[in-house]
Amino acid sequence: MRKFFLFTIFIMILTLVGCSSSSSNEAKDSETEGENGETGEKITLKLGTYFANTSTVWTGYTEPWIKRVEELTDGKVEFDVYPSEQLGKAHDMLKLTRDRVMDIGVYPTNYFPDNMPLGNMLAGMPNLSESVSQGTRAFNELVQTNAEFLETDYLKNGVRPIMTLVSPTFEVWTTGKEIRVPEDLNGLKVRTPGGVTNEVYEYMGVVPVAVPHPEVYEAIEKGVIEAHTAYSNSLISNGTHELLKYAIYPHIGTAIHALHINEEVWQSLPKDVQDAMILAGEEAMDRMGELYLEEEVKFQEEFKAAGGTIAELTPEEEEKWRNITEEFTKVWLEEHKSDGPPYEEVLNQYKELLEKYKDS
Repeated sequence: MRKFFLFTIFIMILTLVGCSSSSSNEAKDSETEGENGETGEKITLKLGTYFANTSTVWTGYTEPWIKRVEELTDGKVEFDVYPSEQLGKAHDMLKLTRDRVMDIGVYPTNYFPDNMPLGNMLAGMPNLSESVSQGTRAFNELVQTNAEFLETDYLKNGVRPIMTLVSPTFEVWTTGKEIRVPEDLNGLKVRTPGGVTNEVYEYMGVVPVAVPHPEVYEAIEKGVIEAHTAYSNSLISNGTHELLKYAIYPHIGTAIHALHINEEVWQSLPKDVQDAMILAGEEAMDRMGELYLEEEVKFQEEFKAAGGTIAELTPEEEEKWRNITEEFTKVWLEEHKSDGPPYEEVLNQYKELLEKYKDS
């Protein structure tokens, strides 16, 4: 009986110790967890892109966002960064982000026409945004307000756009032939960014050639392509400005980038971190328009000083570009009316938002 009594007392003591330990652990957890699930633990995220760390998309857009997030979170969030395709090729980056090879990826809609059909359509269509600021503000609002667009192009792919960037309109660059009217492109092998932009140029008789941004220099040097469509700032990041002699500025297509975060990673982040990322994104988007404009003016001056020629079109030549691109848009929308995605609805909403931000 005495043994049984002592055993009972022993069990009661163990139980009390266990309860005390559990209460202590719960208190410790509550001390490190604030309102809205905020914690004091360090969060390290892996970020990758195909751009070199000398490009404007890196120096003016991605890197400032990284530093600002670290600042806003008092160092709670830090990043391991991998520019220049260190984590994988550009055309694999959507999959790499979805599969958590990297938590955040910066890459263009243009490379993923099947996965991002609505954004790809807007990136490729002619005669839309007239400036980086206008296009970026309009596109960002479109993504935030059109739930079907967000679901189709992003969430369905396991990613979420934190901030977006609409590049300057693509120009056409050549080494040995000056282009002035659409007929001048007929039969040329042209590096185009993919998707709907390819179809625009095919409509004008071009032979589109798919070449990743980092490999364009070699493709021009070896004659794989005879012309290159890109905005001038990007020519510096892959060195092709050294090879090109002529340019024309038709209003055809842009690159639409986003800083994409894996959706599961996003949902796992504390609210204060999410808020910091969104605020840093808004600040980054606000300054990109002015930055691109300054760089464009500087580039044109240097390009002309080095002997390059930028075509100044006559009203008749401009009309030829306008006629063929407007014709293409009507034909394309009619052909894709029954595909499923609401192309015309999204295009019209984007045009309304572009008008809203026309003077921005």
